[in-house]
Amino acid sequence: MRVPRDFMARPEIERELLTDHTWCDACEAADLGLDEPVEYSEGGQVFITGSCRKCGQTVTSEVIEKTAT
Repeated sequence: MRVPRDFMARPEIERELLTDHTWCDACEAADLGLDEPVEYSEGGQVFITGSCRKCGQTVTSEVIEKTAT
């Protein structure tokens, strides 16, 4: 089950990194960026989804969150 998260609660630098460094399966290219980001968690993982800035197809990236040790 998808659980919505607040993408805008992240620091600006994180938001920029997460929206700029993406992979688009349709374009088969990296770092094209995504627009209209939506953040959610599902199955214990965090994802950002949006539209590829080049072709408009849906792009989904898993967010790996570092934990303090």
